Parts: sequence; structure tokens; C-alpha cells
Amino acid sequence: MSRIKPSWKFIVICLLVSGSATTAAAAADWTVVNLHGSAYSSSFAMAVDGATQGGVSSAWAGSDSQATLWFGSADSAEVIQPNTSFLYDIAGSDKVGIQADRATLWQGQANTLIDLHPAGAMASGAHALAGNSQGGQVVFSGPFGHRAALWYGSADSFVDLTPPNCEGGVAAVDAVAQVGSFTPQGGAVHAALWHGTADSVVDLHPEGAYSSGARAIANGRQGGYVQYERDGTYYPAVWSGTAESFVNFSAPGAPTDAGVIYGMQGNLLVGGARFLDGSGGATIWFGTPESAFNLASLLSSDYTGSVAYAVDVDEFGTVRVVGSAYNENYYLPNGTYYPRNEAMMWVLVPEPSSLAALAAGLAGLAGVRPRRRR
Repeated sequence: MSRIKPSWKFIVICLLVSGSATTAAAAADWTVVNLHGSAYSSSFAMAVDGATQGGVSSAWAGSDSQATLWFGSADSAEVIQPNTSFLYDIAGSDKVGIQADRATLWQGQANTLIDLHPAGAMASGAHALAGNSQGGQVVFSGPFGHRAALWYGSADSFVDLTPPNCEGGVAAVDAVAQVGSFTPQGGAVHAALWHGTADSVVDLHPEGAYSSGARAIANGRQGGYVQYERDGTYYPAVWSGTAESFVNFSAPGAPTDAGVIYGMQGNLLVGGARFLDGSGGATIWFGTPESAFNLASLLSSDYTGSVAYAVDVDEFGTVRVVGSAYNENYYLPNGTYYPRNEAMMWVLVPEPSSLAALAAGLAGLAGVRPRRRR
């Protein structure tokens, strides 16, 4: 998740990932909140900003997907766009996604719809936002038709970030940069970093890798995956702006041996991973490969798969992680076997010792006006 973060969030995150606080946070009691309402056949939570979560739900099998908001519970679900729509990111009161194959920005509490679809495009989607910028993909006809896209609040502001003779897409943005991937003609996918123009592209693809992709950005770092052979294992990847800075978060010594990072805030990273004990699913890392914590272990045995897509830390240090879990043992009231994906949220409230440290840190900001920044 890429969002404006006041300075208190930086302090909170530093406390959560420092020293013994990492162990305490991983070992503390998490609360699992099932956001899936009884009216839906499937749901996925893709974004979180404080007490607001966003994603997609379907009313019944085969029905259109609906851009959906939650406010901490399944009963709070609010469909903001009922017809073939998806919500992928939230920043304050703004949201982005897709409505009828068109990149869409929903602004404010009224969810005013702004169509970002450029003239001449076949399809488009907005996947991320930060401040007044939105990132995603636009599809045109012809060769190299899939284009990495950046907007500034309107269809006319579309900027094509794709390098020559490539296709591409943007997965996440912050105030100064965009990340995603591009695919050279005849080649495999490369993780990419941009700073607002096609010429600024930085190829994050590590030497010796077959494919790579960047899916998250925060605090000067980028997260995603690296794959070393076709159809091979995906490894959770973190970069600091260059291909040479790549760190494998499933390297020897880590408790995982495979995974993908989908969301970041500060030094907190979330995604999915396979653990050495054979378990796996939704995962959070507290800044290092060794700190991986298996969020899937908090679910009942009915759930056989899960993934985390986004993470947020509020001013009180509460961590919220959102994603989805596959319920393989669900039956409809009439007895029909009906496995389904369900939107999930994992919530961690800091222990009193962490809150005391947080209070001390925030006291140092007394009289200082927080600066809102990415």
C-alpha cells in the first residue's frame, strides 16, 4: 500500500521493527477479522487505510465483481460501484480501480467517479494512488499494446512510462516514484522503478534471474518477487533502487523458502510465503528476512490458502493487514458444498510496553507540525 504517511507513522514503524519489539509484535495476539459478508459468494480485501478497507466482492457465483469498502467488520460492507468493478487502493478518502474495463478514480466520501481511460485505449486499470498521482496499465491495439500508465487525476493527464519495444504496467506508487514491470520483446518480465517518465526507468532485474516484478514501494525500498528459472520458485524480493541492491527474503537463514511481497509500509512488508515447516500463506515481515511471521497460522484449518495484499499502521501503532483466505470447507445453508475466497483482516494492537515507547517517541514531536509525505 502506498499512501501519505505523517511522521508519527515512521516512529511507530521503527518501534515495531526494532530489537525485541520485532519478536514481541510477531508473538503478540493478533485478531483475525473475517470481512466476508453473508450476502457475498466471494470477496477479496486489497487495500487498507486506517479504519477503512477496500477490495472486491461478488453477490453470488458468476455475478459481476463489485468495488467494496469495509469499516472494520463484515456487516459494514458498502458497495461503491455495483457493475463489474474492482477497488485496488485507498489513500484517505480517494480510491482507485477498474469500472467496466476503464481505469477509475473515486474521489472523496461521495465516491465521485472520475474516468481515467485515455482516448483510443481498448482497456485500462488503475492499481495504485499516492497524493494526486495514480498508476496502472492501459491497453491499446497493436504490438506492445500493454502500457505502464501514470495519471494525475484525469484521462488527459495519462503518461506512458513503458520503455521502447516493451510492454509494461505499474503496480504501486508513492509521492516520487512508481514500480511495476516491463517485458522486452521476446524476453521475460523485469521489475522496474520509474520517477515520472519513461526515460527515468530503472531495471531492477537481478543478474542471473529469469523474471522479476515489483509490486510495492515504501520508504525508499521496493518489494516484489524474483524467479530464477521458468516455472520455478518465486522468491520474495526487496530492492533499494537498483538491481544490485536486491535482497532475497527467502535466502538461507530465513524461515521461508519461497514467496512474493505485495504490500509495504515503512519497514513492514506483507504478501505470501512458504515456510520451511511446510506451512504457508499470508505473511508479514518486520523488516528482515528472519522476521517472517505466518499470518495463515492464525486461521482455522478450514482455510487452505491465503495471501496478504496491503498493510497499514495507524497513529496508535495498530497494524492492519488485509488479504483473502480460501475456505475449502464451506457449505451453503442448503447443504451444498461451496468453497470460496473470503476477505480477511489481521489486526495487531501493540503491547503496553510498545505503547509506552510510542508515547515517548511521539512526545518528541510535541510542538512540531507533522509533514505529510510519501
